Amino acid sequence: MLKFAARELNVQQRLLQVPEIRCKWSEEDEVSQPENWKRFITFRVWMLLVLMFLLQASATSQLTRAEYNAKRIKILIDELKKELEIDKEIEAIFVPKNEMIVSVQPVRERKGVYEISFEENFLNTLDDNELRAVIAHELGHVWIFTHHPYLQTEDLANSIAFKAVTQESLDRVYDKVRTRNIVAGTLSATLH
Repeated sequence: MLKFAARELNVQQRLLQVPEIRCKWSEEDEVSQPENWKRFITFRVWMLLVLMFLLQASATSQLTRAEYNAKRIKILIDELKKELEIDKEIEAIFVPKNEMIVSVQPVRERKGVYEISFEENFLNTLDDNELRAVIAHELGHVWIFTHHPYLQTEDLANSIAFKAVTQESLDRVYDKVRTRNIVAGTLSATLH
């Protein structure tokens, strides 16, 4: 029993002994201060290049999104003009903020030309059916401008839009409009 206790004590002493670890750098391994500075500059240049690449990619994707929206809107306008028998020229513009979210008005300097103004953020929330419904509604206003200019109502614009789109797709658009901040005197204000 005594031998066993002595062995256990010896093992415990060995476990408690921690060897001293020394790391000695040779002079070759040491990096001089100017080389360290060069490495830091290289790192900063690489980070700057990566940042520039990411910014360029982001700008390109935004440009691509705007181009995509412009193309799909032009196609939809052309299709819906035929379906709704509207012969006026229609242009689309994209603005950062539009109190009415989407609106149409005659272009003063160009007789017979109408301009649909889309708020960019709202436009990016629409799927193809909803976008088609929005454009059909706005073209309904153009039809009213050209046939009965003093009868502008949302219901009349919708009734013209229903010749080309479903009630369901227009309802989904109105649901999205209702979630927006309300500005007095706009379509969204009359929907609440």
